[in-house]
Amino acid sequence: MATITSLPNRFLNAVKRSFRQFLALPLATVLGFVGLNALIYLADRSWSAGQAPAGFRWLGDLLGDSAALGSLLTTVASSIITVTSITFSLLLIAVQQGAAALTAQVTDQFMARRTNQFYFGYFVGLSVFVLMTLVTNTGFHRPVFGTSLALVLTTSALCLIIVMIYNTIDQMRPAKIIQFIHGRVLEARATDLRRLAATRRTARGDWPVVAVIRSRECGYVVDLDLERIQAALDRHAGGAVEIEFEIAVGTYRALHDPLFRLRGRPGAPLEAAAREAVVGEALKALSYDDGRDLRNDATYGLHQLATIAWTSVSTSKSNPSPGLSVIQALRDIIAHWGDGATATGEDARSGIVYGDAAPIAATDALEAVILVASESMQSQTLAEALTSVAILLRHVDPATAARLADVASRALSSLGEHVLTRQLEAALADLTEALRARGFAAVAGAVSDAASGLAESLGRLNSRSTRVPGTVS
Repeated sequence: MATITSLPNRFLNAVKRSFRQFLALPLATVLGFVGLNALIYLADRSWSAGQAPAGFRWLGDLLGDSAALGSLLTTVASSIITVTSITFSLLLIAVQQGAAALTAQVTDQFMARRTNQFYFGYFVGLSVFVLMTLVTNTGFHRPVFGTSLALVLTTSALCLIIVMIYNTIDQMRPAKIIQFIHGRVLEARATDLRRLAATRRTARGDWPVVAVIRSRECGYVVDLDLERIQAALDRHAGGAVEIEFEIAVGTYRALHDPLFRLRGRPGAPLEAAAREAVVGEALKALSYDDGRDLRNDATYGLHQLATIAWTSVSTSKSNPSPGLSVIQALRDIIAHWGDGATATGEDARSGIVYGDAAPIAATDALEAVILVASESMQSQTLAEALTSVAILLRHVDPATAARLADVASRALSSLGEHVLTRQLEAALADLTEALRARGFAAVAGAVSDAASGLAESLGRLNSRSTRVPGTVS
């Protein structure tokens, strides 16, 4: 029953998402053309009864009577609709080919670009403008100004097709796609920081768990109304209860999956009615949707980058170029989040405990690229990833450095699949030095030993499964 009653909210969220991701600008552009047509219609009333506005008689003589205007507008309308249909079909085919080469993330970033949204809105709006102008062409109303403007806008549209085709081809380049997602991830982090600043990171250990609240529907949790939850805690619990979330925004929850824990102050029992009120408000504060939104979910962008890297680096595509671009993007993202200057604040008075998932997701994405590089034996990709870890280790905060050191330690398990190229050898030496400089002597020693072990295989003829001495097929 809870799932059924949530359908109106789910539908509303889907509509909002469609407008945020694509529909808002195209529809606004079309409405702008409709409004422009209304203004031009008022201006064209000056041509009624055969009267010509002062200084514009030449324009009326050039375009002709109502029959000539009708013929011209019919030709323009059919031409612009035909050109628009063919152009959009070709562009969508190009996007489909790009998505096949990488992942479906190509379609997402294509739709999210403002320029593409404007192109769609401009061509559709122009078609509507020309058709509305054609309809107003009657025996007593000559749309001279409307026809003139339609010709100017159509000429601009034909020139715009060249720009649109170039932009589409340019946007299908893997580097451009990754750059766009990289920028959106950094923008979405601002939303994360506001959410984190209004909550706490650590639960009160001496407050026992009084209830584990589970999901009553399925879907992605795309937003949290923290103000509503805090108001419910203040009103019904008086500071004697805190909510510890087990999920972050962007997490998928199936029916009965855990959402949050309810913790109570020792010696301050909460009445059943008050607890139900708090739980009810907290559940209503969660917004579910069938898809994730990159605007306020930085981890979704990280997931997209990791997916692109995995698809291109693996033997599915065996294309190292997108993987290298993803590694560079992840290095910049981790550098932004791990320099200590953007450390997340928290509200010590808040009754909501919410974890920061994005930094961990960033290092996990880098770890995934290292793993898939062993499957495809792309030594250049592995070397770039290890070099990125070494660079980051020299300046990130201690918490991020510890995660990176753990990534380096786990990466050794896949090292035996590679040949020790000069580039990989230099990356391992640099990583060893960076680990020692940050105080991870044990991991540095393990990396050094692994590099030495891999070096023993040089000059020998080995199969993939017996490259490193001591392994078996």
